[in-house]
Amino acid sequence: MIPKQVVALFKFIDYLDDNKKEYIEKYIPICTELAVLDRKRRDLNPNENYISKQLYDKVQSEIEEKFSPLLDNVYIPITDKLKELEVWSGEEDFTSIWNNNIGDVCDFKRDFTTEDIDKVMESKQKYINFRVETNSNFMCLSLVIYSLDEILKELFDFFKDTSNNEFISFERKVIEGKNLKDAIKTLIENRDETLSISIPAVDILGSRQQVQEISNPTIVKNNFHIGDKIKTGNISTDKGQVTVGKGIKNEMGGSDELAKKSFHWQKWLGIVAIVLTIIIAILQMK
Repeated sequence: MIPKQVVALFKFIDYLDDNKKEYIEKYIPICTELAVLDRKRRDLNPNENYISKQLYDKVQSEIEEKFSPLLDNVYIPITDKLKELEVWSGEEDFTSIWNNNIGDVCDFKRDFTTEDIDKVMESKQKYINFRVETNSNFMCLSLVIYSLDEILKELFDFFKDTSNNEFISFERKVIEGKNLKDAIKTLIENRDETLSISIPAVDILGSRQQVQEISNPTIVKNNFHIGDKIKTGNISTDKGQVTVGKGIKNEMGGSDELAKKSFHWQKWLGIVAIVLTIIIAILQMK
């Protein structure tokens, strides 16, 4: 029997597939218009003079007007469905999309039946088609979609007949930053792209000994994201992820129990995330 949370993931994929045509025809064009307005807003300095301020306010008003239907008809229904299916618990960073489901995913990979494979393949193709055909984070769902990509790739990679990366056309591009300064610079330079920045934990925490003392091997997810606060103040910064440390995600094997435990993020990661967000916001205002 397919485990409960794997069934929930498949039901959510069916939900996306059922609404895909409406998203493509009605809401993707709005996202395109918002991207144009956001670039236009970036070129304006409201502090320069009254004319620039009036132009900026006009563009901002258009953005808020166009963003509202995305929030009401895309973001809220999708996140409500995730909570209804218990795929997500409702926290802002969406880490429970991994933590709530990884245990059943591990169990399923170990105990699936031949009869289950057709359903897996059907759901995998539906999800890949959705991601390729929409090719959008809808200006507000980048963290949700990234988190779904991550848990579903963990599942679907086990059930594939090729060595190729089936998610390559839409998954986040990962760029390794040399240090914290380099990570911030890269995020700002690539603010229109959806990407992940990986930086060594030692660059933030200091010595490798400190990193080892703080690290908790039973944490399922201990990376943090910047962005996806649902606001129209700065659409383009609702993209981007910073991963502290390299290769820190637990590998399946040895003890699957480690992967089944969900923990709140450690306080130091939250502090670092806040500091990074403030620094990026300040730099982008210059």
